[in-house]
Amino acid sequence: MDDEETQNPELAALRKWIHDLNNRMGVILATAELLQLEQLSPKASDRRKTIEEKALEVREILQAMSHHYFA
Repeated sequence: MDDEETQNPELAALRKWIHDLNNRMGVILATAELLQLEQLSPKASDRRKTIEEKALEVREILQAMSHHYFA
């Protein structure tokens, strides 16, 4: 935590929320990757790919937010 975050608890909370959301995206991505090992129907496989793609998009948004507020 830097001086600005010490003076602004809202920034500290935002950093924590971004961190927590990023961790949860990691769990979603890991689960989607594990599903690749399963024998899924074509429809389920497409859904798994969509989940993975959207989770990666959310992760990119979180990284952009982090860079915007904390870089």
